[in-house]
Amino acid sequence: MDLQYVNVEKLGHIYHIRLNRPERLNAIGAQIRHDLNQAWYEFDNDPEMRIAVVSGEGRIFSAGRDIREQAGGRPEISNPDAPVAKMGFYGVPETDKPIITAVQGGAWGAGFYIVCGSDICVAAEGARFAMSEIPTGIIGPALFVILQNLYWLPGCEIVIRGHQFDAQRAYELGIINHVVPEAELMSTAMDIAEEIAALPPVHVQVTKQQLMMARPRPSTYQSNIAFPEALDGLMSLEDTREAAVAFAEKRKPVFKGR
Repeated sequence: MDLQYVNVEKLGHIYHIRLNRPERLNAIGAQIRHDLNQAWYEFDNDPEMRIAVVSGEGRIFSAGRDIREQAGGRPEISNPDAPVAKMGFYGVPETDKPIITAVQGGAWGAGFYIVCGSDICVAAEGARFAMSEIPTGIIGPALFVILQNLYWLPGCEIVIRGHQFDAQRAYELGIINHVVPEAELMSTAMDIAEEIAALPPVHVQVTKQQLMMARPRPSTYQSNIAFPEALDGLMSLEDTREAAVAFAEKRKPVFKGR
């Protein structure tokens, strides 16, 4: 695969995906999203790959969607006709194979979606999380999984305020599985991956399939009609454009409710 912002390594039965755009804090723009979708396609269609580990190069796992790119318009992507995975609501494919995320520094917005869509998350001490959609002028699908996994009060605060909270708080809320010293982040994630990869693969995949079927999810109406309509409506607002431009210009946005 010809990938610009994603590195892929096959370690036995483990498929290691590394976001590789550290100069932009692994922000999720059009090209890195396309690269990720190509990598996910290979992972899901390679029978030798039993589990994926997703990590990020540099000091931040992912700062979320590329707001500067959004402010400037969508760029062209290389290799647009390459086969890509069909992505689920949370930024990862709805695959029967387990997914582990290893988070250092922070996972915000679209980066947090990947965490929400994974099956196991290992975070470094000091890592921070945020669902920063409202402050940056958008609505995010990860709010669904937050409200499914959490009680109403902490879930609403995370979604509406868009504030950052640390790994220990995320662990206490049940959003992540393990908090470890940063020096032990990748070894811990890989140890768990090796343990799962050594299990009978069909049993693991059938079990995960059953778990996904039992997991609450948005209704078909909400997924296909209500959410797209809400997103389209917000994307057409002046405040949405103002949020992106203010972020790119490093100033405080001025919202007018239109």
